[in-house]
Amino acid sequence: MGWLEVMRKLEDKVTATLRGHYHPLDGVPFFRVQYPPQQEHKALLEFHSFAQRLRQAGWCVESISLTEVLRETLVEMLNCPPKKLRERLEELETERERHELQTMLSEHLPERLVERLLEKLRVLTQTHVIILLRTGALYPFVRPSALLSRLEGKTSCIVILAYPGTTLGELLETSPTSLHSGYYRGETIYWE
Repeated sequence: MGWLEVMRKLEDKVTATLRGHYHPLDGVPFFRVQYPPQQEHKALLEFHSFAQRLRQAGWCVESISLTEVLRETLVEMLNCPPKKLRERLEELETERERHELQTMLSEHLPERLVERLLEKLRVLTQTHVIILLRTGALYPFVRPSALLSRLEGKTSCIVILAYPGTTLGELLETSPTSLHSGYYRGETIYWE
């Protein structure tokens, strides 16, 4: 299954959900689209085209870069100007072991990222579609599963998570006993 099939399947399910003709698994309007990491540039183009088609059909669609959300969240958490973020992170990494810094950020980032996302998503209705792009930027600090589990029940819009990975593994699906929490609801469109 290449881009044509993946995007056609996604578009069919999303438009049917918007029209009330399709109910995603578990009743949760979350769709995860898996694709090979080397296809990231093509993925951005495909999701942009997908969003344009939905807009032309009259639906409200927005794309959100998780790279930007991560940057904004770190700036807030570390209380530093955006231009000094890289410098501040380098300082923290020299003050602590890399693993210690990663653990510290992983403990706080999921909740803070969701808070920032919810500022944008809370006002949206079931007729809105949000595409979360650049998911790989969250690794290794935030698992997409932790992000989705914290969004469930707090937004009524359709959420599409663009996931760069050849298999669904620890980055997307974590065990329910994990610190990052497992999340298996919604639907995944696999790259085959």
